[in-house]
Amino acid sequence: MLKRILISLLALELGYLVVVNGALQLQITQDLVNKIRPEKFYVSWERAWSWYPFRVHAEGVFANGQARTQQWEVTATSASGSLSVLPLILKHVYLSNLQAESIDYRQRPRLKADVDYTNRLAYFPEIKGRQIVPVETAELKKKRPWKIHINDLQATGEHRFWVYNLQGTASGPATGNLYTETRRGAFWLDVEQFELDLGPAFLNGNAEAFRGGTVAGSLGFSPLVRAENPGRRMLRFAYLDADLDLAVDSLDFINMLTGNLGNFSITGAGQVQGRLSISDGFVRAGTQLSATADNLGVDMYDINVLGKGVVNIHTPETEDTPLGLDVQYDQLTATRAEEPAPFLIGETLHLEYRGSNFITPDPSLGLADLWDDEEARQRRADNSLNLFIERATVPDMSALNYHLPPETALQFAGGTTELNADIFFGEELLNGTIKLDSTATQVQIDEQRLKADLDIDMNLAGGNPRTFTADFSGSTLRLFNVYVEGEKEQFEGDYWSTSLEVSTGEGTFAQPIELSAKSLITVSDTRPLVALFKNRSRTPKWLGNMMSVKNLNGEAEMQLTGGKLKVPLAYVDSEKAEVGIKATFFEGEREGVVYARFKKLDTLVKRLDGKRNVDVIKAREKFEAYELP
Repeated sequence: MLKRILISLLALELGYLVVVNGALQLQITQDLVNKIRPEKFYVSWERAWSWYPFRVHAEGVFANGQARTQQWEVTATSASGSLSVLPLILKHVYLSNLQAESIDYRQRPRLKADVDYTNRLAYFPEIKGRQIVPVETAELKKKRPWKIHINDLQATGEHRFWVYNLQGTASGPATGNLYTETRRGAFWLDVEQFELDLGPAFLNGNAEAFRGGTVAGSLGFSPLVRAENPGRRMLRFAYLDADLDLAVDSLDFINMLTGNLGNFSITGAGQVQGRLSISDGFVRAGTQLSATADNLGVDMYDINVLGKGVVNIHTPETEDTPLGLDVQYDQLTATRAEEPAPFLIGETLHLEYRGSNFITPDPSLGLADLWDDEEARQRRADNSLNLFIERATVPDMSALNYHLPPETALQFAGGTTELNADIFFGEELLNGTIKLDSTATQVQIDEQRLKADLDIDMNLAGGNPRTFTADFSGSTLRLFNVYVEGEKEQFEGDYWSTSLEVSTGEGTFAQPIELSAKSLITVSDTRPLVALFKNRSRTPKWLGNMMSVKNLNGEAEMQLTGGKLKVPLAYVDSEKAEVGIKATFFEGEREGVVYARFKKLDTLVKRLDGKRNVDVIKAREKFEAYELP
């Protein structure tokens, strides 16, 4: 009996070998397979065989096909796998222990009517026997989908990929599992382990995306329905835990990690090294990744910083949050969008982000929308950004005119300054300090040139980071080494100084800047003020006697808004002398009054309705009675 069984099994095996291997060698077998759904799927092989039931080995494997929105093609020098037959009755395909050597994979989209492919279409891969066609929009018929299970996939050798307009090479082993459903159904991918040497990758034919490197770890997608999560929405389901060492031509991928920062982006090319762990749209514990670049760019609002620097991305070893993103510059220049000349140069600039590790906001939201999206606001509740600038240089103080209303009576005309800053941006808070230490600052005041050294210590508190408004009470300004240049009078004093201390102040530090402040003023003597007066026509000769008046103190109120500089009241006085101003400056014009007193002599200089005159009768009373319109 046993002998009969063995003979029967041997006969079955021999029959299987003859029939199956014979069929695999016949071209008609491939022809019959490809007649099933030629518009959806095509397969061929150069040589194939099977030593035992339901496991096939093949060489020169080729397959391609198309779904409703995509077309694809895959080749392999050799492949083998086992197929479960009975589940096919229920439209389940089970492939196991699938081994492939040297895979070449290509994919391109079918064309959507509302998408412009002009700059990419020529760089999509060719797919044998298939033309690029529009997306299929016909309503799906109610049919049971095919469910494809690929278990224990192993790929080795030299691989190529060409997906859309990106192509490149990789070599090394990878193992994983795949599940997918036809008819826009579910999808799942788990690459359990890969260790790849990457060659150069190119966008649009010859634009280098990265120059090569190594990557090892795991990646995949948790179960999702691709039709419901197209494009970037798939990133919410992606996971990656890998060690990287790549030379990249674009650091744009870092901007996925900064979506919670609003108008902030990073550019450049360089070396990326370290470990990156992400899943379900979040950066995970243990991430330690650095990117170094000689052309590291940071764009913030209308400012671009460019230079040699490094970006460090990190999380705690055992916790997912906070995500840290540090940008450290060793050499830098800063420019504005519409001004090619740098307004800032230096050696040290440091940005520190701490906060949400969420990296894939809803792609339908623009960066500006993220500020108002409630879910995004909750994630940003503990977010912060610190800006540190140490000993940077503003090479030309006239760059500060960008923040002043045009054609005001006060404009910077030159000079350099050293800048130090420490500013904190939170979700609802802006604090910090800004220090300017300038040499030979040139200021144009009412058609006169003034040169001086200038120190500014600005304190910002209780600010709003979205509007750049803040309280700057307690800030100070000091002028010294003043030189006044005029047609009639000049003044140069290496020991003259004045200081201004802001008692109360609020401002919006955007473009144009808006300020409202009350300040205490200390002036060492009146000589530069007298020089300014004497350069105006029709001023009393006795003003020259004020040259010797020293140690004046006073107060000033100033408003800068709507393109107008308003000084409701500014004055300094001593026992011998007094100077007061009430004026409005706007669009190259000025209106107001200037009061000057020396001992018992006083005068009022008026400029109203475009007319200028000097009044010496009841000058003090008229000055006190005057109010800005």
